Amino acid sequence: MPFSFHKATPSVCALRTGSGSGKVRSQEALGSAFVRRPIVSPAKDLAGDSAEDEASGEAEKTNLSDREAEDSEEEVEEAEEEWVDWEDKILEDTVPLVGFVRMILHSGRYQSGDRLSPEHERTILEKLLPYHPDFEKKTGCGIDYITVGYHPDFQSSRCLFIVRKDGELVDFSYWKCVKGLIRKKYPLYADSFILRHFRRRRQTDGR
Repeated sequence: MPFSFHKATPSVCALRTGSGSGKVRSQEALGSAFVRRPIVSPAKDLAGDSAEDEASGEAEKTNLSDREAEDSEEEVEEAEEEWVDWEDKILEDTVPLVGFVRMILHSGRYQSGDRLSPEHERTILEKLLPYHPDFEKKTGCGIDYITVGYHPDFQSSRCLFIVRKDGELVDFSYWKCVKGLIRKKYPLYADSFILRHFRRRRQTDGR
């Protein structure tokens, strides 16, 4: 049985538009309408959103920077409160003592051989003499009292003397006592402080 081939005629669908004109468009004609590009907001709107985002970001950065600056200032203030100026501290301890001894030696209140007042003697015995590097050697058998006199080798130089209980007179350098105090109380800063603030003493400093 012979076969016959019939050429298929493509069917065309038509769509009616919603307008009242009654015009009919083919699917092919409307294809571009179905595959249409999405609607995009105007460029100025996008630019506006971007500017707002940038402004918001900058504001956040500014606030963060301000907070960091405040934190940094607080840390500095705390560090300043904890910081101790050791040089000033040493000066506070030693300057009054030096002035005190100079008053005793040079104010004219005491003549050579005069015994110090109980108050002045107590200050020397408690706050100065114990820091002398040769304290035990200087005090020997014990201290009777403290007096003022001229150094045996430098007649123009007045200094302090220990009168021992056996009657022996022993001179001592108050500068060595001050340096000993600094080394005792401030061992980490003593050498640099002494080099900066103490001028080279004369040979009398060997006492």
